[in-house]
Amino acid sequence: MHVLQTTLAVAACLLGTAQASACHSNTGLTQMVTYVKRHPDFTRQEFWTYWQEQHAPKVAPLATYFNISRYQQIQVGGQILPTEGGASAPASDELVDFDGIAMFLYESPEVLTAMLSHPYYLDVVEPDEHVFIDKDAFGLGMVATFIGTNVEVVDRARDVWIGDEDTHEQYQEIFEAYLD
Repeated sequence: MHVLQTTLAVAACLLGTAQASACHSNTGLTQMVTYVKRHPDFTRQEFWTYWQEQHAPKVAPLATYFNISRYQQIQVGGQILPTEGGASAPASDELVDFDGIAMFLYESPEVLTAMLSHPYYLDVVEPDEHVFIDKDAFGLGMVATFIGTNVEVVDRARDVWIGDEDTHEQYQEIFEAYLD
């Protein structure tokens, strides 16, 4: 039941965020950035190793099946204000530790919701999260989650910004003047 409640809570915040997003995207994709807290039995290095070598291969086939455009793990630690996905303000003004950042890029909230409710996620991926994520922490270990419209500016060393062409040319010319 706990897993179902978590999945439904994530789905609700995803749908709410999607409806609130009004920015124009040149990708048509949504980005979710989640700050993850490690299980207290793991050192930070053990957490990173497990996440990359054990958990990632469990997520990859599921994410691929659901056409998730990108799943990334950032191995970094720090502190952040606890924030639920879709919230307009932090849940507290007290900093919490995090040990990594997970980023998902996907077509629609419905896609991510379907992925998180798929039997493979519920039977394989979600139970594995309990091994290395602190599920007793705020947000079940996802201590801060932010969801928004993905806008590419530079991709693969190419300028892909879309916007006013005159503004684009103006700053390209200014930059090129620095190259002389």
